[in-house]
Amino acid sequence: MIPSLAGADWGRWKAVPVSRQKKDALFELACRIAGIAEKARQGDHAALAAAAKAERRKALRFGLELLADGGEAEALDLAFDLDPAFKDLEAADRLELAVTRKGLFSIAAREHPFVALRRTAALLGLEYLDKAEAWMQASVKKRKRRNQPLLVPGDLPDLVRTLAVDGSSLERALRAGGRSLSAAALAGCPQESVDLAAPAFGTIGGAILADDAFYLRGKLSGDEIAQAQSAVLDVVASLEEGGEVELSEEEQLYGDPAFVEELSRAVLSAGEKPLKAYCKGLDARLLAMAMQGMEPAAHEKILGLLTKKEENRVLDAIDAMILLPRREIEDAGRAFAGGLLAALEKLRLALGEAAERLAKLRDWPTT
Repeated sequence: MIPSLAGADWGRWKAVPVSRQKKDALFELACRIAGIAEKARQGDHAALAAAAKAERRKALRFGLELLADGGEAEALDLAFDLDPAFKDLEAADRLELAVTRKGLFSIAAREHPFVALRRTAALLGLEYLDKAEAWMQASVKKRKRRNQPLLVPGDLPDLVRTLAVDGSSLERALRAGGRSLSAAALAGCPQESVDLAAPAFGTIGGAILADDAFYLRGKLSGDEIAQAQSAVLDVVASLEEGGEVELSEEEQLYGDPAFVEELSRAVLSAGEKPLKAYCKGLDARLLAMAMQGMEPAAHEKILGLLTKKEENRVLDAIDAMILLPRREIEDAGRAFAGGLLAALEKLRLALGEAAERLAKLRDWPTT
């Protein structure tokens, strides 16, 4: 996406004599527009009016007022073209107007804020596209996981799991369909499908895909989502026929319910002192892996014992991790149980129900 955005737009502006200081300020403006785009996309219409009221830059305030009044992209174009205040501008002001208009059009189209930022940063040059990339990477790290219930029953979730056994096949299929079609199809799938699909588009592209799927869930009808899923299935069938993807035998991606229940009960019955001591020293990714084999109540207990910094590290690890196969979930759970049992013994605590459960889990037969 970056080269395509930067090509035409930056070609128009690379010779414009605008200072580095001005471009830095315009990049900050672009980031602010991205923030407004996110609120507008969430359906917060009042946010546009509030942003317009607080805005000091004339062009952005002018455009936000139009959008808050119900104006669309065509109205923006016409208003800017007719207003004499935006005629015969100096080079720096013309660039600011271009950045502003590009961002406003993204807001009007309810585009993803990352797309809005890339479009506006492309006007400032490749260096600012790199800055936009860093800004988006930082934003991705702050994101919280959103559970998405299954809305449209169908074959796509099973197909995604099957393709995920060979990650390259899933990536090839999704890219062949395109991110827009993939997002529409995934809007009717459980969170597991989104978690498996997102890495095919990279960290930032995956975040956009997940956000787009969440956004489209509230915009598309069930029939429209079903049509998108059918289109993706057709794409995969075509790729399989051409030998470009291979549908391997599906691997189980859910933890054994009995194992999950036993591990959760062990965590809930463990004392806070040993549990806190063990989890504090555990690598965030290893803890996140083990937590895939626990129920929400056990998650809450563990996270409640961590400092805010430690909690954020674990949540980041969870966000960055796709759903693991059952074998890996149980391996992580057995290792967690063995380590926690060792912590209990080290503290010389009475070996009660928790210890018995942990010993059972540590020795749980491999599936």
